[in-house]
Amino acid sequence: MQRILIDADTGIDDSIAILYALKSKKILVEGITTCFGNSGAAQSADNCLRLIQLSGLSREVPVVIGAECSLDGEYASAPAHIHGENGIGNVILSESSQTPLKEDAADFIIRKANELEGDLVIVTTGRLTNLARALEKDPKLPRKVKKLVTMGGCLQVPGNVSPFAEANIAGDARAANQVFCAGFHMVLVGLDVTMKTFITSHDLENLERYCSAESRPCVEYIRKALNFYFEFHRQSEGMMGRCVVHDPLAMLIAEDGTLGEYAMIRACVEYEALAYKGMIVTDHRFNSEMEQDEIAACIRVDSDKAVRRLFSVFQ
Repeated sequence: MQRILIDADTGIDDSIAILYALKSKKILVEGITTCFGNSGAAQSADNCLRLIQLSGLSREVPVVIGAECSLDGEYASAPAHIHGENGIGNVILSESSQTPLKEDAADFIIRKANELEGDLVIVTTGRLTNLARALEKDPKLPRKVKKLVTMGGCLQVPGNVSPFAEANIAGDARAANQVFCAGFHMVLVGLDVTMKTFITSHDLENLERYCSAESRPCVEYIRKALNFYFEFHRQSEGMMGRCVVHDPLAMLIAEDGTLGEYAMIRACVEYEALAYKGMIVTDHRFNSEMEQDEIAACIRVDSDKAVRRLFSVFQ
């Protein structure tokens, strides 16, 4: 079983990744930290608490409100037409009786890493600000974590906020650079694979047809949220009745790395030049000038298998 800490800016795709993790028999969610991005960190935490309740999980999962701005003090949330005013497609979920922990997100990450003694997997689906702040407090953190799986970046495909950059990495490029260079056993799940993995309206129809009675509330939420997301993809990408799979794919790979193929790269993130902010810079030369450890960049996935597995936990 993978013992996972999720760090999220809980938008539509984050929410489906979180529900998958909560329902999977192969994942134990140790806690969730939130950050700004698809919405504010406080809104993201509220979304997480409502999703935990929706999942029907019989135990509490700690939720901690994290960074509301980047390391440089910048804040920008995604436009409402992408994830809705509340971050989850304007779907209204029942309010949770659980409240966020009164703990600093960086301290929570460090505490869980120490408690689990090398068994913790961190999955990030938003900006890397909380993790960078944890690194500033404990530079030895990478050696205490089993694996870091990050949804973000683009290597051989265009970005989604600039020709060179993806939103999670560009949203706090300085933090991303610190994390890339820190020495984590890091797996990068970026646009190179997420933009080739799709959920379709047909997938949703099958999900509704075959879901278990226990999972029906989750499936009803997924249908409503994805209908909103489908409309964004129609307007932005010309897609009809489908959307790409960003954050859930990272969660699936965190659970089972055999879904993907990987290239080992040395990489850093440009955070100073405005035109290239968030661009991943790699050095493939034999005598690389980059001294940091290599990271595993996912370059191919079994997309059909990934989507089948994503929805299998609701059957």
